[in-house]
Amino acid sequence: MQSIIQKPWHFYRKIILITIIWLHLLVFPRLLNAQAVLGARELAMGQATTALTGSVWSAFSNPAMLPEEHPATSFFAVRYYGLSEISDLAAVISYPTEIGVFAAGAHRYGFDLFSENRLRIGYKYSFLNFHFGAVVNYSRVVQGGGYGSAGALGIDIGLAAPLSPQLWIAAKATNINNPVYGTRNNEELPRDLSIGLSFELSELALFTAEVYKDVRFPVSFRGGIEVAIIGGLMGRAGITTKPQTFSAGFGYKSSAWNFNIAVQRHEVSMLGLSPAADFKIKW
Repeated sequence: MQSIIQKPWHFYRKIILITIIWLHLLVFPRLLNAQAVLGARELAMGQATTALTGSVWSAFSNPAMLPEEHPATSFFAVRYYGLSEISDLAAVISYPTEIGVFAAGAHRYGFDLFSENRLRIGYKYSFLNFHFGAVVNYSRVVQGGGYGSAGALGIDIGLAAPLSPQLWIAAKATNINNPVYGTRNNEELPRDLSIGLSFELSELALFTAEVYKDVRFPVSFRGGIEVAIIGGLMGRAGITTKPQTFSAGFGYKSSAWNFNIAVQRHEVSMLGLSPAADFKIKW
């Protein structure tokens, strides 16, 4: 009886997956792109990360905001719409030194028929209260069924400055060298620009917002809030436009480690929820 029940579910699961991929290719071209922003805290705060402080995942968003206090490493996973075939898995490490902050990260999105893979090396330097960052990113797309693969090398840059101890302004640009995959179809890698602000209200709350523009799509506004609940427990919520998404989550931070969970709902409600989690170690 159990096998009889499982077979229809596997069949419907394949139909759902094929439908989502079709929507991705023909109707919502941005729907299933790998997350430009990684980290459960970041996802819960509406992906408004351009000026977000204290995030080791800045290596994947704005390298100018890499934390300078201590070395850290983090691991992240998100499953889109409950389908294991379309998931993000990533890891990142940052290491502050006297000559700047060095960072490295790896990221994989997709499944055996289609996947995007990224390797990143970043650097941040601070001078006279100005923060500068850059990342070299190698992206590789692999398509199953004998369709092959292609890679490209991109460069991201970021700038940031505190207007006061509580208020930061920052900006970043990705793939400024306009890299393309392969030599046949010359598919361009995503390019985007963003400018953001973050404001910390004592130790009670952190507000972050940004204007985000992918060169292929309309301007998007993103915003999020993080609130201290009790002890190291944090609550978060966020929103984006174009596409419209809502997100929320919780986290716990200690002196040695952090753990965060988040969930995001896309404006296409039939897709369901996308849960995410990350774990960070500091030393």
